[in-house]
Amino acid sequence: MICSLRDSLQAWNHPDFAQTLQAELLRSGALVAPLQQGMAHGSHALQDDVRLLVLQTEQDAARLRVKTGVCYSSIIPGCACEGDPTPLNALPEYVELRIDINRASGLAEIALIDD
Repeated sequence: MICSLRDSLQAWNHPDFAQTLQAELLRSGALVAPLQQGMAHGSHALQDDVRLLVLQTEQDAARLRVKTGVCYSSIIPGCACEGDPTPLNALPEYVELRIDINRASGLAEIALIDD
């Protein structure tokens, strides 16, 4: 997945970097595919309670590399019929992502880290 993270690039080395990165990723829709792909319990990833944790950072002249942990929830939706006894309980999920941000363009590549 490739997206623009110019605000996050500007916030690098500032105390609000993690919050800026989370907001920009959610706003751009860049987390939809990796969260859906990384689910272990549910069948539909929710984005209303995403918490992004910066685990590790690296930088060189060309790019910023950020390893993040993402806590979120998923559900297993029922048939949504009237009287459906299946409750929509949120299930806890966690994935780790690698985000490489190009310093010149602000374009970022996001990849799910498979362990």
